[in-house]
Amino acid sequence: MSAPYSGYANGKLLITCEYLVMYGALSLAVPLTVGQSIRVGRGAEPGILHWEAGDPSGTWFTARIKLPDLEIIASSDEKAAAWLTALLKATRTLNRSFLSDADGIQVITTLDFDRYWGLGSSSTLIALIARMANVDAFSLHRAVSDGSGYDVACALHDKPVLFRLNNGIPDIRQVSFTPSFTDQLYLIYLGRKQDSSREVYEFRKKKASGFQKETDEVTSLSDKIVRCNNFEEFSTLIDRHEQIMSSVLGQVTIKEQLFQDFQGSIKSLGAWGGDFIMAATASGNEYVKRYFAAKGLEVVFPFRSLVKSTDLTPGK
Repeated sequence: MSAPYSGYANGKLLITCEYLVMYGALSLAVPLTVGQSIRVGRGAEPGILHWEAGDPSGTWFTARIKLPDLEIIASSDEKAAAWLTALLKATRTLNRSFLSDADGIQVITTLDFDRYWGLGSSSTLIALIARMANVDAFSLHRAVSDGSGYDVACALHDKPVLFRLNNGIPDIRQVSFTPSFTDQLYLIYLGRKQDSSREVYEFRKKKASGFQKETDEVTSLSDKIVRCNNFEEFSTLIDRHEQIMSSVLGQVTIKEQLFQDFQGSIKSLGAWGGDFIMAATASGNEYVKRYFAAKGLEVVFPFRSLVKSTDLTPGK
């Protein structure tokens, strides 16, 4: 790698097939209007990689890493530093020349969103490093993560995707997801970050073959949801999706648990119990803001404002 370099990768949300996407279910995933940027330049200190990571609240992580060894000299967060060096070392196994000289390098990464929101702080960095090193992003992802890789697909694509794993290999198809009722969809942060890696690990303990019927059904729902242009039908489809995943996970739905009196449908996005939910309601913006504010939830986005969209049609 030679400095300078700059890049950007999109954040993500998984609309359908949470958990079962790891076992071949067809999922709808959307890239976001927020993401992460990277700037790489020459460092002032030979043989040292200076790393600085920030989000809207300011700098949250710094590290000094020895080159070319990729060993931590000092950091503000040991866990984050260990994950970062594991990512850099995995990149080098795919490109032996990556960070192999002893020149000083400075890297600054910046998230457009709060790092606790679960919108892809790790997946965007994987995509950025892969591009910087000219290696396959999904190969790098598999080296450091047990997830499906849908989040990396979103990081690399500017359009919604239908994503599935075929024998472990990502199959990605760009689609449109701009239904006529988009203004009746909202994204709400629940205020509690989920550990996606832990959720994946725990779910993988379950016997995947035992969920083939559910995998087939949510796959069918993904296809119907992406084509749906009727609000009532869409609400029925996401309610059914929640019922299926409730059975798979042995948990009550988030609406049953926290929002029983909400005038509309609510769907978990990604790991259940944390991060974001999607609300579908015909009751309007003010109702949505008042309802969730009364629950102590102030981070509410109109779907259209956070999700990148296109005018592609499925299958094209």
